[in-house]
Amino acid sequence: MTIRAVIFDLDGTITQPYFDFDAIREEIGLRRDGGPILEAMEGMTAQERQRAEAILHTHEESAVAASQLNPGAKETVAGLLARGIRVGVLTRNKKDNARRVAAKHGLGFEAIVGREDGPVKPDAFGVRHLCDRFDVAPSETLLVGDYLFDLLCARSAGAIPVLITNHHQADDFAHHADFRIEELTEILPIIDRRNAVTGAAEQETTDA
Repeated sequence: MTIRAVIFDLDGTITQPYFDFDAIREEIGLRRDGGPILEAMEGMTAQERQRAEAILHTHEESAVAASQLNPGAKETVAGLLARGIRVGVLTRNKKDNARRVAAKHGLGFEAIVGREDGPVKPDAFGVRHLCDRFDVAPSETLLVGDYLFDLLCARSAGAIPVLITNHHQADDFAHHADFRIEELTEILPIIDRRNAVTGAAEQETTDA
């Protein structure tokens, strides 16, 4: 099937890894290995959650200011858009932070879904929302990320999971990915090959 859209995770995928989540959890008052922060915040009192959100906000502000692109990020986004591929971002970060990263680095994202928009990854909501926005099927969509939740989200939505293996944990969940890449530019030949094969098959059907 033709690839018509690519959805990127933001932190650690478009941008170089920055967050020390163990340190953030410890500052909030959670165990360093206490699991996902957003899910932990759901069980907090209103006062505890307000404090946790303020701490998280401070770290996210710092991440935007210090953000650096992963190798090939800008070229990949431009290459996708030049091919007519729709490009979105799905992040557990805030939408405005993703917009600021895009503006800072001149990235042409067509749509962004952040944590304020609905259930966060690994829930399939964000993929389905973006696919509806782009008028494409999840099966025509790559979801590119660096973490387990990205891959599970893609699989749940019926999209194609792609893992960027730029960190030491990648081997722990690589088996959930259909494709593994070391740099983002590797997405372009994957799409070109897939779309060329699909196009040739469709032409054969038409000729027959």
